[in-house]
Amino acid sequence: MRKLSKSAEANPVFVSVAANKGKVRTGNEDNFYADILGIRAVENLCGHRVLNHSDAYVFGVCDGMGGEQFGDTASEIAALTMQEFSEKIKKSAPDKLHETVNAYADEANRRICRMTEERKANLSGSTFVMACVRGDTAYTFSIGDSRIYYIDDSGIRQISEDQTLAMKKLKANIYTEEEARTSPDAHKITNFLGVDSRNIGLKTLAYEPLDISRGMLLLCSDGLTDMCTDEEILWVLTKYGDNFAAQHLVELALARGGADNITCLVIKKA
Repeated sequence: MRKLSKSAEANPVFVSVAANKGKVRTGNEDNFYADILGIRAVENLCGHRVLNHSDAYVFGVCDGMGGEQFGDTASEIAALTMQEFSEKIKKSAPDKLHETVNAYADEANRRICRMTEERKANLSGSTFVMACVRGDTAYTFSIGDSRIYYIDDSGIRQISEDQTLAMKKLKANIYTEEEARTSPDAHKITNFLGVDSRNIGLKTLAYEPLDISRGMLLLCSDGLTDMCTDEEILWVLTKYGDNFAAQHLVELALARGGADNITCLVIKKA
């Protein structure tokens, strides 16, 4: 990757990224966007950079729906659309940021629905998680079941909410937490990009701002969280919270079986 020039108002941020198709899938239906570094261009990769070209950054992970057609294309559309919207997202006032992210999601949803119609597929789609980092603050958003974690001295905390049938049943007191975690319903996504060309079912979730001067963020697809517990993820990031943090997480998921595509973005202050 080319050397990045430093901005007069630079806000240095460190990002570690790793992506792997896993041991079972024939291709990688995940994608990611890492600000000026762009989107995933190869099947398997890992790397890290300190970004210092701006006072704001946008990062995201998109997971194409493996049970549906053209999941790889859907996640690529989601990542490319995120890239197009990144400047708008960076420049949005905090009270307008969720509105701008909704505009991104609406456009990505329309494009995926159009692709599905053009290819005469029954259904296609992608999840996404996103972080917009400004100064010490990260604003986070999601659709689907990819996850956002915050790790600090107190431990690990899942920030995002899984939009799955299992989570709906947990909220309705039909499942216990253990039943929700192990049920087949945990993989039945109730909301995703590509869900409806009329956007009727689309709902972007926004979460409380996070201070990344005191901790780090992890954005990941479910290829990591299906293979590894939160405690294992915390152990890896505590032990290897360095340049190769994302790579170590992917290696752990592969050691646990690598049943799905795995993508991890670790973000912290440089």
